[in-house]
This record gives sequence, structure tokens and C-alpha cells, in this order.
Amino acid sequence: MKKTIIFIFTVCLALTTLAQNGSKVAHTIKGKVVDSESNRPVSYTNIGLEGTFFGTASDSEGNFELKIPEEMVDKAIYFSAVGFKNQQFPVKDLFSKEFAVIKLQPQSYGVGEVDIAAQNMVLIRILRMASENIKYNYGSGPFNMHFAYSNEKTVDGAVQSPQVAQVLLYDASGYTHPSKADAFKARNYSVTKEQNDDDYSFSTAQLNLDDLLEFDWARSASGVLNPALLNDYKLELESQPVIDGKEYWVITFSPKVPSLATTGDYYAGALKGKITVNKEDYSVLKIEGQVVAAKNNKQGRALGIGQSNTDFLTDLIYSFEVDYKDLLLKRVSLDKSYSYAGKKVSEQSALEMNRAHTNNLTVVDSRDYFPGE
Repeated sequence: MKKTIIFIFTVCLALTTLAQNGSKVAHTIKGKVVDSESNRPVSYTNIGLEGTFFGTASDSEGNFELKIPEEMVDKAIYFSAVGFKNQQFPVKDLFSKEFAVIKLQPQSYGVGEVDIAAQNMVLIRILRMASENIKYNYGSGPFNMHFAYSNEKTVDGAVQSPQVAQVLLYDASGYTHPSKADAFKARNYSVTKEQNDDDYSFSTAQLNLDDLLEFDWARSASGVLNPALLNDYKLELESQPVIDGKEYWVITFSPKVPSLATTGDYYAGALKGKITVNKEDYSVLKIEGQVVAAKNNKQGRALGIGQSNTDFLTDLIYSFEVDYKDLLLKRVSLDKSYSYAGKKVSEQSALEMNRAHTNNLTVVDSRDYFPGE
């Protein structure tokens, strides 16, 4: 694993200027973590500033580099690795050292478990940093985003006419305070059908718009981008690809026990996914996954089904993919198969962002649907 460097900064996007006071770097600490008895490098040491999400991890050779923001020079820095005793001392103690050698004392631990457990700590640190840096890496509101919406459905082998529309989204606060509550309050949209299409009627269930937008975990700090849930997932490092000249981590995830919080689906029985994170600034490039659920409410996968309700979807298998480009939500797709009213249904829905702006805004104050004619 290459050196992990933390950049705390203010990102200026073409979309908008983030409302942040950029953190000034007071000092850069470089060093190596080693075993105090053998002087062998300690790989994947968890390194952080006490009481914050700021931190990094040593690479496979024990090397690390950490930029300390000016407002955090009085914090304590800790070093923890599976199989070793924790070390903690004032961060200023390292400022006078050009290259710090941190010696950790071994302690009894199952040798066969060290690599897996240590890597899991590193992956948790990476995903915490991805979550913490959302407010720096993405745009603050208010802004409009214009999406092309499409839906194609096949029922018992018969292909139905595709539905195409334009979606105008208004986000009053953007990614400044990512959370489910903020996303629900601040995000509204209106839907307009394509002018030359045959007449058809949209409904909440047909659109899947809320489901599509909820997969934007960066906006809602959900799933593996919710630091409070990270210990509820099994995490593995799949690969470290170079994409368009930038280095990334690809981390696979699956909940230890599927729940509404970890899957976003009230009835999910399984979720397998992966997230692609930029090594430099911890921005998210892609989130993808596949879910198996016994049933779903027609109005949304996050809703329960009342005992008297017999109008719902069953035997669902669906996959989702969320793409970010230029630090903006670019595309969300949802492909699912299920049974409904005794028929087999295959359905593909997608939102493709084609324009975003912060001037000449159209304020949308509700989640609207085109009602048909």
C-alpha cells in the first residue's frame, strides 16, 4: 500500500465555491512505525489525532506521512496496531524530528489474525476519512441539478414503452452537512415528461426517484459512508487501481447482519457492494452493490409493509451503481427483477446529470411528479 496522505483543504468546484475556511497546514510529520524488539516495520498501523477523524495509516513497510492542520497542533497523536500496545503523546513532540521512528511494543495476539484485523482497521480509517471529507470534496448549496430520467420495463417477457423525462433537482444546502435528515429536508425535485413522447402517467412507485437519490450515500452519509456503522460491515481491500492517472482504493463491503441502516432496504436479506475512494483527497468515485430482498413496499424499499397490505413486490434482486465525476453526482442506476401480481418483472431506471448551476436558480419546494393528462 502506498503512502496515505491526508489533505484538509477547501475545494473550489465549477459548480460552486465551498463555504469553508481552508485549514492551514502547520507541520508535516514523516516517519516509520517499527516493532521495538525486532525493528521490523509494522504494517497498517492506525494513526490519528485524538478526538477527530483526522489520521492515516502506515503502508506495508511501516512508512507514514501526516499533514497536521494548524488548529490541531495541540492534539495528542496515537498509534495503534493489532498485536502491539498503543502509543500516544502530544503531536508537537514530533515537530522537531525530520523523520520520526515510532517503536511499538508487541503484545500477545493470535498471529494468524493480525494481517486481517490490521487491514480492517485501515479500511475503517479510509472510509471514515471519505465521510469526513465529503463537506470539502463536494459542493455546498443552494444549487440546481438537471437530470435525464429513463425507465424501461419488461413484464412476463413483454417489453413496455420506455419512459423518459427531465428531472430538476433543487438542493438548498448541498453536501455541507451530509445526513439523511438534511437530504430529505433540503432536496426537492420536479419531473417533466419529454415533449414528443406518447402520453403516459407517472406515479411515485413507477418513478423510483426517491430510491435512486437515496443511493447517493455521499449526500446522506449513509451505508459505509456513515462512520457509526463501519463496525457493522465486513470490509476487504479488493484492489488499488490507477484510473485517469489517479490512485484509488476499491473496498468491498457487506453487512454482518443486514438491516435498514446498513442496506437502506427494510427487507434486505443480503448486500454485497464495493466503493472506490481516491487516495489523495478521499473523494468517492463510485459506489455499487447488489441486494436480495424477500419483498419491498411499492412506494420505496426503505418502507415497511402493513399486515393488511397485499399490494407489494416480492422476490427482489437488484443492483445499483452511483458514479461521481468532477466531485459531483453524475449518474445513478438501478436494475431490478421481481414478482408482482403473479408476473415476472425486469426494470431498469437511471438518472444522468447533464447540467448543474448555482445562478439563476429555480427553487423547488416539494417532491413533485408529472401527473399525466
